[in-house]
Amino acid sequence: MTVSYSLENLKNISNALVGDQLAKVDYFFAPKSQIFQYLVSIEPDNSIALKNAKLDLLYIILHLEPQQRDMVGTSYLDIVPAIYKSITLARSFTQNSSLTNYKYIKLLNLCAEVYPNCVFPELQYLKNGFIHLVNHRFLRGKCNIDEVATIIELLKLFLLVNEQRDGDFNQTRPIKQEREVTEISQYQDFSMANALEQIIVNTSEKYLGQISLKYIVRLKVSRPASPSSVKNDPFDNKGVDCTRAIPKKINISNMYDSGLLSLGLLLYLRYHYVIPDDKKLRNDLTFKMFVLGLLKSDDVNIRCVSLKFLLQPYFTEDKKWEDSRTLEKILPYLVESFNYDPLPWWFDPFDILDSLVVLYNEITPMNNPVLTTLAHTNVIFCILSRFAQCLSLPQQNESTLRTTTKFIKLCASFAASDEKYRLLLLNDTLLLNHLEYGLESHITLIQDFISLKDEIRETVIETHSMSLPPIYDHEFVSAWLSLLKSFSRSVSALRTTLKRNKIAQLLLQILSKTYTLTKECYFAGQDFIKPEVKIMGITLGSICNFVVEFSNLQSFMLRNGIIDIIEKVLGDPLFNSKKAWDSSEDERKIALEGIPVHEVKANSLWVLRHLMYNCQNEEKFQLLAKIPMALVLDFINDPCWAVQAQCFQLLRNLTCNSRKIVNILLEKFKDVEYKIDPQTGSKISIGSTYLFEFLAKKMRLLNPLDTQQKKAMEGVLYIIVNLAAVNENKKQLVIEQDEILNIMSEILVETTIDSSRYGNDNNLKLACLWILNNLLWNSSVSHYTQYAIENGLEPGHSPSDTENPQSAVTIGYNEPVAGGYSRGKYFDEPDGDDSSSNANDGEDDDNEDDEDDDDGDEFVRTPAAKGSTSNVQVTRATVERCRKLVEVGLYDLVKKNITDESLSVREKARTLLYHMDLLLKVK
Repeated sequence: MTVSYSLENLKNISNALVGDQLAKVDYFFAPKSQIFQYLVSIEPDNSIALKNAKLDLLYIILHLEPQQRDMVGTSYLDIVPAIYKSITLARSFTQNSSLTNYKYIKLLNLCAEVYPNCVFPELQYLKNGFIHLVNHRFLRGKCNIDEVATIIELLKLFLLVNEQRDGDFNQTRPIKQEREVTEISQYQDFSMANALEQIIVNTSEKYLGQISLKYIVRLKVSRPASPSSVKNDPFDNKGVDCTRAIPKKINISNMYDSGLLSLGLLLYLRYHYVIPDDKKLRNDLTFKMFVLGLLKSDDVNIRCVSLKFLLQPYFTEDKKWEDSRTLEKILPYLVESFNYDPLPWWFDPFDILDSLVVLYNEITPMNNPVLTTLAHTNVIFCILSRFAQCLSLPQQNESTLRTTTKFIKLCASFAASDEKYRLLLLNDTLLLNHLEYGLESHITLIQDFISLKDEIRETVIETHSMSLPPIYDHEFVSAWLSLLKSFSRSVSALRTTLKRNKIAQLLLQILSKTYTLTKECYFAGQDFIKPEVKIMGITLGSICNFVVEFSNLQSFMLRNGIIDIIEKVLGDPLFNSKKAWDSSEDERKIALEGIPVHEVKANSLWVLRHLMYNCQNEEKFQLLAKIPMALVLDFINDPCWAVQAQCFQLLRNLTCNSRKIVNILLEKFKDVEYKIDPQTGSKISIGSTYLFEFLAKKMRLLNPLDTQQKKAMEGVLYIIVNLAAVNENKKQLVIEQDEILNIMSEILVETTIDSSRYGNDNNLKLACLWILNNLLWNSSVSHYTQYAIENGLEPGHSPSDTENPQSAVTIGYNEPVAGGYSRGKYFDEPDGDDSSSNANDGEDDDNEDDEDDDDGDEFVRTPAAKGSTSNVQVTRATVERCRKLVEVGLYDLVKKNITDESLSVREKARTLLYHMDLLLKVK
């Protein structure tokens, strides 16, 4: 039964509760809790005064300090859904009094702050009411103070209950956000964006007169300026549009204007995708100058939102990253924001600075303007000093753990592509001890969870929990692993500081334990498993670097079962969509459906790729004994391009200088037809391979302008390089593939001026030249010496996070016409690949079991005699292949590339052209 209260009673209760936190707590327990049933039932026929009194009392009771809120427990959270569901004032928003609307929205904001995950069903009505209020009251200058305050509270509410919190700077690539919306929501989003823009423009116009560019000097003018040409309005001066200077401080004197501008701009950034590019506020010079002036404002919220407004285009527009000069002007204000106290909840300087560093690490890793600018200040040392203080705390609480995690992520970004920052961080001898402790703590937590999995499972079933929360330190350990990954990109660090078996052991333990979690503890739900799968992917990314050829820890990883773990991962239906789920795993399949596993798959293949770099054929067959070719080929058409890229690069290394593995690969792409032998009457199999058709179609489908797809295409081309190196039979198979020759022509024909399809990529061109080289090399000749060692193998080289487009091949010939190996390179972190020209096979039979054809030293052949090209045997088939290449135009393209901008392409083209000229002289 609902107890009724008079207006006077409500006012008396409100007055008594103001400032008395303990008295408020009593209203959450019986019998006083019955008052909520009355307060949330706001009827349309209630007087305005009664509605306002109910809203006031609800706000006062719910406005508890955190300590008292904990005393109340779940009773507090039970009230929030009741308010959302029972109070329907949002539906009559346009008819309500302005004061009622203000009190109602303020109450909703309080609920949203305390209980952000609760869904508010009336949001659509409030958006419509907001648009109506702006268009019919605000823009016509009819708003009273209550209505302006209501608009501000609505802006706060939209920020709090939006589908996603402000995450503009979590993107590290300059691609526009895509969003699936219905026509209705699209129209409403556009209406919201238009209303927000009108608020911003209307408010900013009051302060445009404060823009002062008094000391701006024109950068370029067509003729000397006369004194009469300089006007008071700075935007009439020529050259002002070229300047990137910051104007004088602009102060927003009115607190309502300050709230409208800061919240309006912040929310406007969320709707930028519905506004045409030429209509966006950031393209208006006057408004941009106005926002730049706000960077010096006295209001912290204004300064923070100005930074977000100016920096967001770097993450959402394709070419904005090129404007590094403006960024250099803004960075000091971003760095200064680390000192702001308190910061608004929607602004995180750590996240923004980290995202900027990551962005430029991906695009221009060797010339990061953010790091260059910071290097001229003492900011880095201040950050490292604070970082050291956080690590030295005797114990961590939630707040300090979150701050320490941000410091680690930032340091990981600094060290990702810059050797001097790696060395600077590694100079702290205690840093790796802290890293090891962080990894050990997480391993202990996982072990405890696995040991108690039966009890936890029963509790989950009894409480009907859909998902458990993640382990509290998952972000902390992810940050440590990212930092370790950055360190391991340094060759010197791998050979010195990181030469610690304990680190390798901890990585293997994390990988093994997290996989066990996905296998045995799936009942914990996706919220629990997703962070662990992410940790699994980052761990594999670090292991990629620890198993490179020159790492002292490669043998340790192999001895301790890295291949066995990856075998389990790649054979698991969770990570391999080609594998069928067992009927006993239906529950696991449902529980883990949709979890992103692309990083785990890509990095697992990447580890194998590095292990197979420059290894003997015996080691390759040992790998294939555990992870067969069929399992590797499961990922050749994976939905993720990064996974495909690693799969093709792994095949590249496997097929290097190994006829047997080449034959295994061809066998997997074989169409077999059974016929009856007319002489013997027995059944015989006749087959042909469709590998080349598959590779040609794959290259046609790939878009080389995308980084991962380009890496996949490069892998495909180098597989063909290795096929063409095996023997005369394989060379003939390759030369007959007209589609592949056409693709090679398209790649080689591109120049700096015309690079539409393949981006005039040096690595793709070099791969094509290696194919031509191997097609023209006589497989029966074994007397040659060739070295094709690419950047990344020299002592002291520090591989970067991104593939170096200028990776050069240095080739030393003993005979001028010798064809041969195109050895591998280290990419990314670093990365090893092999390509061969195995010129010593000597046999044409694909199915021949030659026990010795893959043995011995794979990379250097010593010639029996040095001398001129007359010592080199030239077969008629080689000459015919050369003539066909001339007929299809590849000779002219090779000749064209002797002037290519890439040194490696030029040198390879010149050598190949010389060889082709010699072959064409043969009668």
